[in-house]
Amino acid sequence: MARFQHTVTLAPVPRRWFESCVATLHDLAEDTDAEGARLRLPDGRPLPGLVLAQGRHLRPGARYRPVNEKDGEPDADQCVTVLAWDRRRETALEVVTVDDDPDRPARLDCALALTSAERPRGARLSATLRPSGGKGAKYLGGTARADLDLGGWWQATGHGRRPSRAPLSGTLTHALARVTVTVVPRPAPDGRWQVTVKARVTGRSVARPLLPLAAAVLGGRARRACAEALDRAAATWNAQVPELVRKDRERLRAELADALLGP
Repeated sequence: MARFQHTVTLAPVPRRWFESCVATLHDLAEDTDAEGARLRLPDGRPLPGLVLAQGRHLRPGARYRPVNEKDGEPDADQCVTVLAWDRRRETALEVVTVDDDPDRPARLDCALALTSAERPRGARLSATLRPSGGKGAKYLGGTARADLDLGGWWQATGHGRRPSRAPLSGTLTHALARVTVTVVPRPAPDGRWQVTVKARVTGRSVARPLLPLAAAVLGGRARRACAEALDRAAATWNAQVPELVRKDRERLRAELADALLGP
């Protein structure tokens, strides 16, 4: 078993602003009209990069595909499916990407779910990479899952009682190893968030007895690389988030609509 821990300091995201963003995303999606396969933004502008390939707009089972820039046709290798769309209960989407590389064909399935858009309480993300064929295919795939308790996160970043478990946790499972990650925030004296990331790596199958040796030889280098990656991510967050949270709901909606139209 190998362990890792690192703490970064992040600019805070106000709860009301976050919840406003979630509502804005849902409003924009629900105000978008479907005319057959084509989609139009609330102001009437056509959405060029996405089409409704199956089902009714935003109803469970609705399937969307990006438009191929080369020929203007829907891309058969990618699709987004609505699993649930209920603002009071759950919003859930599935994204499937197929790589038809003849040497290493693979399929990536991702599912994202949010509990209650009206009062976000939790979110979860799962992903599965399935190589199909080829030598050593099982060692190229794996699964990942992340669970975010939003109520616990806001509780942990406040000045009241700390939650009993990590608000954000995840696992990455491979044929040879499993990585378990927990993320715990706490308020810093200056109002920012101090976020501690902990990871535990355990070996599986034939790699189980080799993990202690690998940790002894490469552990220090791996920990430094992980810490540097987290520090870079924190620097990017701190450079962008303060300006972002100053934008009100209407400005965010307008910028998101413009972004969907592409360059």
